[in-house]
Order: sequence, then structure tokens, then C-alpha cells
Amino acid sequence: DIDECAIGTHNCSAAETCYNIQGGFRCLSFECPSNYRKVSDMRCERISCFNYLDCQNTPVRITYYQLNFQTNIVVPAHIFRIGPSPAYAGDNIILTINKGNEENYFSTRRLNSYTGIVYLQRQVKEPKDFLLDVEMKLWRQGTYTTFLAKIYIFITAHAY
Repeated sequence: DIDECAIGTHNCSAAETCYNIQGGFRCLSFECPSNYRKVSDMRCERISCFNYLDCQNTPVRITYYQLNFQTNIVVPAHIFRIGPSPAYAGDNIILTINKGNEENYFSTRRLNSYTGIVYLQRQVKEPKDFLLDVEMKLWRQGTYTTFLAKIYIFITAHAY
């Protein structure tokens, strides 16, 4: 694998981030929606919410992740772990894949009341890119707080 990002042979624009994958690269754009501000390269935080429901239902934080796997990955494969940090006694989470799982390659499972995983539940036979929106609703002391993980998953051909 040649790292096109490191040696500068990619064609990503200045507004995009180059991400190296096996046998190539992807140009990724990390934008914060309106009412969010960028607090790091991969994280947006909500600026304000207007009422109780809005505060409960819009993510307080949106974080981007990139994962790279090969087509010969053994399923079921735990590919992502999510939970509040720090976690407290009494915490309870609900995990939902809101977008990007139309073909049902992925699923979620709770390991305990404050930790969940996203896993690949069926084999991806050909190289394919996914962008999953995984929502974690955290129930803590009588209130729900929503977090959104936007996970880029690149399945590449395995090297023989």
C-alpha cells in the first residue's frame, strides 16, 4: 500500500482531509451543521438548543471516525465501541443506527447499561464504503442526552 496522503499524490481539496486506505485514498469533508461549532478536527458541539425537546433530541456532540477493514474480515466482527466517558452508576444507553445501514450489514448491541458496540453482521464481498450515523442516547439522572457518531467504514480488497 502506498500512502498517497503522506506523499502528496492525492487530489483532495484544501477543505478536505485525505484518508489512506489499502490500495488508495478517500477525500473526506468534516463539516459541522448549523448551530454547531467545530471544537477539533473530528468533533462538533451544539451551540444552543431552544427548548427541552430540542435539547433532548439533537446531539450535544457529533464526532467523526474512520475505520478500514478488508473484505475477508470474519463476521460477526465488533468494529466500534461506544459509551459515555466518564460513565456513572445508573447510566443507561440506547444505540441506534439512523443512516447508512440500508443493506443491513451492521447492527448494534449493548454490552452493559453504559457500553455498546457496532458490529459487522454479514460479509461484505466487494470493496465498499459506508457512512453510518450511530446515535447514542444517554439516560442519566432523569434526562436523555444524545450523541452522534458519524463512522466512515471502508471495506477494501484483501491483499493476497
